[in-house]
Amino acid sequence: MSNVPIPKLAGVCGWPVHHSLSPLMHSFWLREMKIAGAYVHFAVRPDDAMRAFTTLKNTSISGVNVTMPLKRIAFEAADIVTPDAERLGVANCLFRKEGQLFAHNTDLEGFAAPLLGKFGAHAISNNAALVFGTGGAARAVIGALLSLNCPEIRVCGRTDEKAEKISRDIDLPSINPVSWYHRQKSIESAGLIINASSAGMKGGFDLDIDLIAARPGTFIYDLVYTPINTGLIKQARKQRLPFIGGLDMLISQARPSFKLFFGETPPLDLDPAPLLKKALSKK
Repeated sequence: MSNVPIPKLAGVCGWPVHHSLSPLMHSFWLREMKIAGAYVHFAVRPDDAMRAFTTLKNTSISGVNVTMPLKRIAFEAADIVTPDAERLGVANCLFRKEGQLFAHNTDLEGFAAPLLGKFGAHAISNNAALVFGTGGAARAVIGALLSLNCPEIRVCGRTDEKAEKISRDIDLPSINPVSWYHRQKSIESAGLIINASSAGMKGGFDLDIDLIAARPGTFIYDLVYTPINTGLIKQARKQRLPFIGGLDMLISQARPSFKLFFGETPPLDLDPAPLLKKALSKK
């Protein structure tokens, strides 16, 4: 009887999805860890996503990562929802287990791991955080900061009403909206500044803030990774502020997904960052 393991199949679903770096990253880990398997792109239209996701448990696919605009549909398609997915109301990961389809979200862990690894717990517990953005990424960031006992979280976006809505939805005294008009004033007293918006992405506009107002030692975290050197990261370098780029979160949120799909967690010394940077330089 053969002892050759049956290759496992996983992938990333989205519309569009061809731009995703996930196959490059997961394929690197599969190759380096000598695991029999494959990770591929799955183009899934929003109007066909519910059918595709609900039938996933009847296939040989171990699981899939899910990108926008399919994250809410993935959440609704699952038989069982994990606490992290429940907290955010969306899923970026679906996986099969004991005949059931599970919805999970690795964004909380993906955001927190680089923050703790590079800045340490004191960066969170001893500082007010200023979060730019009012979408799903911002909610994931806020959820992670709350779980890490951040004493004050300020939310700011170009539309003040959206920041106010997040504050109302979470309804905790430590969450406070900051008007776009007063964003620079808030920078002066924040110890951790996070860009969880799309500002700074290639082809778009930079986040309209000036870090010259930031106090020395303020921690900067930009979730955008295309380009790697965003306008915010360039400012942080100029002001000699410690920073984390979006590539760190991309890699950190992929590690737990890989474990769910292929049964092993990629070691930290298997770093796909050089490979991803090379791919991004060609885009």
